[in-house]
Order: sequence, then C-alpha cells, then structure tokens
Amino acid sequence: MPKERPVPSNRTRVSPYPLRSTRTQKEPIEAQGPSQWEDVMCVICQEVPHNAVLLRCSSSSNGCRAYMCDTNFRHSNCFKQYRKKNMNRVTKVMNCPYCRGEVYEAMKVQSGGRRDLNAKPRSCAFENCNFSGTYCQLKNHLKADHPSYTRPLVDQGRDRAWEQMQRATEYNDINAAAGLPHSGLEVLHQQLPDVPPRLVILLWICHVSSSLYKAL
Repeated sequence: MPKERPVPSNRTRVSPYPLRSTRTQKEPIEAQGPSQWEDVMCVICQEVPHNAVLLRCSSSSNGCRAYMCDTNFRHSNCFKQYRKKNMNRVTKVMNCPYCRGEVYEAMKVQSGGRRDLNAKPRSCAFENCNFSGTYCQLKNHLKADHPSYTRPLVDQGRDRAWEQMQRATEYNDINAAAGLPHSGLEVLHQQLPDVPPRLVILLWICHVSSSLYKAL
C-alpha cells in the first residue's frame, strides 16, 4: 500500500495509487468544496471526468493538472485507454498529455470531490444517443437502453485530432532536443501528419544527407 503524501491546503486533495494498480483507497478524504470542480474536464474526452484521476507528473509543482475519467469499459474509460496506448512497454513510463513530462502516479479523487464530479451530467458515449446524466444515471441508462454495449465507441474525428496533436507535440520535443532546423522539417511533418515523429525526422535526415552527397 503506497504511503499517503501530504498535500498543501490549497491543492487538490487526492489519494495516490500506482499506475499499474487498480486498487483505490477506501478512506475518503475531505474536499475543499464544489466550486473547485466547476471547470475540471477530462483531458481526453473533454467532458466532466467521472471517477476522476489526477496525473501527478514532473510539472505538477508548476500547476500542471491533467484529469481523466477512470470508469470501466462500459463508459468512456479514458485513463485506461490512454495508459494502454501511451505507456512505454520497456520502461513503463507514461508521459503527461499536457506537459509531456513523466507521470509518476495516478491519484484517485476521493470523497466530496468524486461525489461532485460524478453528480455532474455528461453525454452517453453510444453513437446517436442523446441521453445525458450523472454517473449513476449513465450506468442505469446503459443497462436499460444499451444492454449489449461492452466497449466505448470513440469519435473517429476526435480520436484522429488527438493522435495528430500527440504526434505534433512529440515531433516538437524531439526536434528541439536534436537542435534540427525547423523549416524543412515542418513542411515534411505537415505533409505526413500520421507518420510517427521519429520516422519523419529520419526521413528528413536521409533527404538532407542525399542532397549533400549529390552536391559533392
């Protein structure tokens, strides 16, 4: 069981659990009040995060706050899907979707904070369904109206936009770290938005090397 970390009174009160664990703390921690959750949105689906987790990353001390839904496979399931797609299989390191810093742990929002967020309505993830409700209402709605619904249906346009944003961020990180010129790389990246950034940079290096060889 991980040790509780002290949290300043002006910060979100949460209870930590390891990234690879699905257990949560049973003892509730008092929240500061409903007003602090008014503008909280899931960084993935851009809706109110039900059963929210807060990612504690290398920039948390500077104010980085990435919340995600930690619901099961019948709901949005954002955190588990993000972790599955973005965690390095070798190092088990996951990067924050905001600052790209290393995520140390996911922290389950507890007690009043979770109640406030779960009481906020959000739309059903089922395609062409206009139902909107609280977490409890959505659970009942899925069982009654979508009994065969077993996995979240991802908006393809939103998913593609998110993937391109992730690739652009990674591209900029690698480009800045390598100290490579921007102009030609940016053009190539715009022409190949779905190609992984590392491959784009490799193609650019091969192109530059070929041009230099022909010039000799």
